[in-house]
Amino acid sequence: MVAGGFRGCAWRSLSESYCLSLRGRPLRSIVVGKAAGCAVFALLLAGAGGRVPEAAASVSTESVARSSRCDQPPASALAYGWPVKPFRRQHPVRGNFGDPRTLTSEAAFGADTSRSPGSFTFHNGIDISAPTDTPVYPVVSGVARIGYADEVIVATGDGRVFQYFHIRPTVRPGQRVIAYRTALGHVRPHWLHVHLTEIDGFRVHNPADPGHLEPYSDHTPPQVLDLDFDGVDGRTLDPSRLRGDVLIAANAIDTPPLPVPGVWLGHPVTPALVIWRMTAANGRVVVPWTKVADFRHTEPPNRDFWRVYAAGSYQNFPVFGHHYYFGQPGRYLFRLTRTPLATTRLPNGEYRITVTAADICGNHGTLNQQIRIRNR
Repeated sequence: MVAGGFRGCAWRSLSESYCLSLRGRPLRSIVVGKAAGCAVFALLLAGAGGRVPEAAASVSTESVARSSRCDQPPASALAYGWPVKPFRRQHPVRGNFGDPRTLTSEAAFGADTSRSPGSFTFHNGIDISAPTDTPVYPVVSGVARIGYADEVIVATGDGRVFQYFHIRPTVRPGQRVIAYRTALGHVRPHWLHVHLTEIDGFRVHNPADPGHLEPYSDHTPPQVLDLDFDGVDGRTLDPSRLRGDVLIAANAIDTPPLPVPGVWLGHPVTPALVIWRMTAANGRVVVPWTKVADFRHTEPPNRDFWRVYAAGSYQNFPVFGHHYYFGQPGRYLFRLTRTPLATTRLPNGEYRITVTAADICGNHGTLNQQIRIRNR
């Protein structure tokens, strides 16, 4: 089982998983061959034929990319290795680019909203797992300066800036540092990771974007766990009896490509891309494919945090009301409806919502949720 009470099927290596569930109770799980699995996925994603059985509330699929852009990254002058040894071997990543970073004085667990006091930001780098005192090296040569107490900043001279957080600096401000040779510092006690940020010009860039941090590969597909339906007054709505204005959020997670040691093992991260659409029972498109979150290259400004994430989102090991929830997996709710879905403008009947989450390497998971609109 994974965070958020996953109500679908677990991923099976080198196969597709196809799962039907009724209001969270699994009905059956079918593991099919690669060709058949891809056919099922294509049929569902297209929204034509293969109608979801009336008894089934949702159908979920996960798929590993046949030709991953991470396994064959483009030749790039911007490519660099890892900041810890060995430099040319992939290391575990416990925090993704774009993950939510929430800090609120709300006392109730998971009660954060756009009206909550506190700090709500996008994670602007990746967290690379590393033991205490691990030496950290620049991935590109440049000139170093000291930021906050545990931050070293390296300007490379080609318009890029790299930030290395949670280390004890061992370099001087203004010192020329050489990639993979000059130790910038060592990982501080208790942090067990180094945070790496890449800034190209004036925008942060996802280090895992192919053509940047190498080698980096991922063969674990994201999962769309379930959908939340709420009224504008905060009431939870039954998807089989929707009426009035409706807010919809998707609970989606990704699994880190390499197991993360220690207490972070098995904790989820956010997908790099989330899109959705809505179709009528006859296949007519009601809401075209809409991009909800896209962290593949860069990320939105922090002022748009609540335009991407829905109320109740939080990171791994969250803090609410000054209480640290050690070991609590994160919950990543993506706000599908920026404005409420006005069901009164639609005929009563059955509809299908399709949500797809993908990672930086092209692996993806999809949830097809059947809903029914019943306005008087």
